[in-house]
Amino acid sequence: MSPRTVILICGPPGAGKTTHAHTLGIPVYDIDAAPWHGDETAFRQALGMIRATGLDAAVIRSGATRTARARAAELIGATRTVILPTPLPVCVARIKARGRTRPPIAAQIAAARQWWHRYQPPRPDWTA
Repeated sequence: MSPRTVILICGPPGAGKTTHAHTLGIPVYDIDAAPWHGDETAFRQALGMIRATGLDAAVIRSGATRTARARAAELIGATRTVILPTPLPVCVARIKARGRTRPPIAAQIAAARQWWHRYQPPRPDWTA
């Protein structure tokens, strides 16, 4: 039996979290995708099942703060955390280029700015 793989992927909107997750070859859990479509309660229930059932998964969360990342990692039993601190101008360009209008583009850009305002880099002793 191979070891369990649960990767928490964090970063601002437009960072490339979803693109990265889909390269890993394991199921992807993204609150913006079906069946959750932004429903935080249902999504958190699904995340709790990852740990309970021993599933492999790539889980996408924003995780701007150390506390948010630690809580998400604990909930899913993450075996690794990846942070994609893509620069804000790159995120904004990607948000505009992909053209998703839900939530509105202005809200997505505001969320990316907010992520960078709140972002706490990992501590020096942190390992992914």
